[in-house]
Amino acid sequence: MGFETTVVISIFFVSVLVLGTNSYAVMSSSNDVISDAEDIRYEMQYNKLNSAVSPGSMTLDNESSILMIEVTNSGSVVLDSDEISMLMDGYLLNYDYYPETAKWYPGETKIFAVEDISGSASKRVKIVTDSGVAGYIGGVPGSGDGTIPEIDWEIDSPEGNTDEIITIDSMKSDKPNSILIVEATNHGDEVLYADELSILVDGKVKLYSYSPDTRTWYSGETKTFAIEGVSGSAYMKVEIITDSGISASFSGIPEK
Repeated sequence: MGFETTVVISIFFVSVLVLGTNSYAVMSSSNDVISDAEDIRYEMQYNKLNSAVSPGSMTLDNESSILMIEVTNSGSVVLDSDEISMLMDGYLLNYDYYPETAKWYPGETKIFAVEDISGSASKRVKIVTDSGVAGYIGGVPGSGDGTIPEIDWEIDSPEGNTDEIITIDSMKSDKPNSILIVEATNHGDEVLYADELSILVDGKVKLYSYSPDTRTWYSGETKTFAIEGVSGSAYMKVEIITDSGISASFSGIPEK
């Protein structure tokens, strides 16, 4: 009995020792994962709080249809020029930049170039860093007045369907009739159909009418859409979506 008891106790002790060792290894690994995740989160928060970009000017080269935006890294961290997102009138576009160094130091100004596929006079450009910090510039770009830099831009062709391009040009409120009036232009090569659109205001689908009241929406044509059931003049977002999924959005406070 004494020998058997000793064996049982030894087996039990070894089992506890093995389980304890495995548990410690698992807990240690879990703590390492949590610690690494906290370090990554802290780094992301630090980068976001200390990142800022300030667009300064826009210049359009009419001959090449290249839109150039001067942007300054106005934050205190080094940014990666290859990890920037460039949006024009709501479309995500490929871009090139100058100087060609990937590191974008605080206080440094770079020129970002995109291909102008909209054709509209007024542009709305948004520059977003990899941490989600954004800068915005809007208006009619300058012509450069002979100061356009001679740079051999290498911009990849835009992906997806570029035959359908629409922009929302203005937004006005007819408050007494609870109608939002939106002007939009078809800049694409394809003929669209005004009665096959989806129009959303703050994410909700709305009924609408349009003028001219012909359903065909030709390339280069501007139509006025009267969106029903929209009251007030607070900040709102309007989105127009074609039957093939191409969309344009406009955010702001409607004009009165």
